[in-house]
Amino acid sequence: MENSDAQSHRRLFYSLDGVVGGEISICGTISVVRQLLFAGLVDTLTLMVHPVVAGSGRHLFQPNDPATRLTLDEARRTAKGNAILSYGLRYD
Repeated sequence: MENSDAQSHRRLFYSLDGVVGGEISICGTISVVRQLLFAGLVDTLTLMVHPVVAGSGRHLFQPNDPATRLTLDEARRTAKGNAILSYGLRYD
């Protein structure tokens, strides 16, 4: 069963379905992105990768998560050396 935060996010996104423009960007915590991704509410996942090795921290995907197949749609590099990677969901 979904927690109340996940239910609230799902209700919000479904209420915006069909709104002119059609794109919503989420700049949030890993937990928000994970909830939306696994609820099937994410079409494109854009990640900005910074060239820093931290050695620890939270992970977007955990070992027991359902399989999520992605396809790289776009890759750009910023002047500072960051990589901006956009992935779409792969349905096969």
